[in-house]
Amino acid sequence: MSIILQTSLSLKRLKQVRDLTSQCLMAFPAPLSCPEDGDIYFLAEEPAPVPKKGPILTAFLALYVLEENLFECSAFTHPDWRQKGLFSALLEAAETAYPDHQFSFPVPEGDACLPALSALNSLGAEFWRREHLMTLDAGNIPSCPFLKAVPISLHITETDGLKTAQAFYGGNLAASCFLDISQSPKGKTCCLHQVLVPESLRGKGWGTRFLLSLLPALKEQGVCRFLLQVSGENLPAIALYKKAGFQITETLSYYLYDAGSKGHV
Repeated sequence: MSIILQTSLSLKRLKQVRDLTSQCLMAFPAPLSCPEDGDIYFLAEEPAPVPKKGPILTAFLALYVLEENLFECSAFTHPDWRQKGLFSALLEAAETAYPDHQFSFPVPEGDACLPALSALNSLGAEFWRREHLMTLDAGNIPSCPFLKAVPISLHITETDGLKTAQAFYGGNLAASCFLDISQSPKGKTCCLHQVLVPESLRGKGWGTRFLLSLLPALKEQGVCRFLLQVSGENLPAIALYKKAGFQITETLSYYLYDAGSKGHV
């Protein structure tokens, strides 16, 4: 087996990664898919059984830089090559290349992800935190009658490709967030990041006013679906998003692994 480190994928490599991911998801359906925008990839290859054909991609580990010494990781192993130590070998290679880093792995809830959870437990990874994915279809945005009584001024700006939404009341900032809008065959999807309300205004309904002003404005721009992620421990934020019509559609448990824990999968 050969392990290759790459910081970007060629079109050929990208096709291999996609094909491997598809084979994994056909055998073990799960909501997580191929991380095509990873910062670093560790690829495991085996010689092809047929002469003159290139090596076979049997597993890969993709790393995203979250913080200075923290990666978020995603790993896929071909169904025919599981239980042969490939995941452990890839993780060991990543540890060797980045000895001062920790590695976090998101695991969705559900029976389909029990093998991944078992592998992480075998390695000694520990539960770190829980996050919820919340979604809202544009057709289900609730009405907000009190917006007319307390109108706010909404501004959406873009600087260097980064969209920002801000709400003002009486000249003062009442709430803000970042927007990531992407186009798909089904229409535009908007991901909301870092929804913030000044501390002095929290608990007074400004977050709800902001979202129920912003979401219809984005709907008018063609956005048909909204999504965001929120910590499972942030109960006030979860309550705010539910008031704005969002529902929890997926829960991810994050497990943290460092070089102090060793195992073989």
